[in-house]
Amino acid sequence: MAKKGAKYKCEECGLVVLVDEACGCVACDLMCCDEPMKEVKPKARK
Repeated sequence: MAKKGAKYKCEECGLVVLVDEACGCVACDLMCCDEPMKEVKPKARK
């Protein structure tokens, strides 16, 4: 399920997607370049 504010990045072309509206899907795969996009986790602040 894609949550509001989540970021996804394509490993092939580098496209980044920011989710601005949450979906209600149980399984949600964002696709780019025929591959599922990977969620970008926020970096921990020191």
